[in-house]
Amino acid sequence: MTYLIAEFGSSPAPDWDFATWCAAARQSGADSVKIQLWRADHFPEEERAAKRPLEFPRGQLYRFIAAARSVGLRAGCSVFDREAVTLAAHEGCDFLKLAAREQDNYELRGQVLDTGKRVYRSISALNDDSQLLFEVTLFAIQRYPTPLFSALWQLWRASQFFKVNRMQWGWSSHTRGIFDCILAARLGAGVVEKHFALSSGDVEAGHSLLPDQFAEMARRINDER
Repeated sequence: MTYLIAEFGSSPAPDWDFATWCAAARQSGADSVKIQLWRADHFPEEERAAKRPLEFPRGQLYRFIAAARSVGLRAGCSVFDREAVTLAAHEGCDFLKLAAREQDNYELRGQVLDTGKRVYRSISALNDDSQLLFEVTLFAIQRYPTPLFSALWQLWRASQFFKVNRMQWGWSSHTRGIFDCILAARLGAGVVEKHFALSSGDVEAGHSLLPDQFAEMARRINDER
């Protein structure tokens, strides 16, 4: 069985219409939805002005969680600082995730694990020695969008690494399509995370699936369950 996470990223900005987005994700076959709690200040100075309007409104996290649960979805978030971890735990997120860019942030890792929440993490290098601390480790290629050939090669390498190390694993996809996600499920990924968009004009649409595409991915993966 492969668990499907619809990653919203910054695409719902600036309206952050959680009800519409969560309903669409549910109808498309997602099991969970996820947002990212980064700050513009986490990025290089030259990128901050462009990133600031795309920050998730942290004061509305409870609304996101409520919207997800109202349609039967679990709600999670990627955390990048201590404040985000505390907020996510306090507001009752169902799971937390450490992004690949934080895989060597041991202080943040410890705080996330101390919450007692379900924790996922992404890695972009197959050399981590802490797999037993996390329920599921997802491999992610930090290129947006990721060319399909690169994704398939890295997916194969990752699947063999996780198999040898007997790790529960998943695939965090940044390609334009669904083929890598379907293959990941067939190779044994317990979790597939894919960016989700409502229209081709959304901020992260270039590496996201529209609802009908996400639904097709979910259908084809579910056929393998």
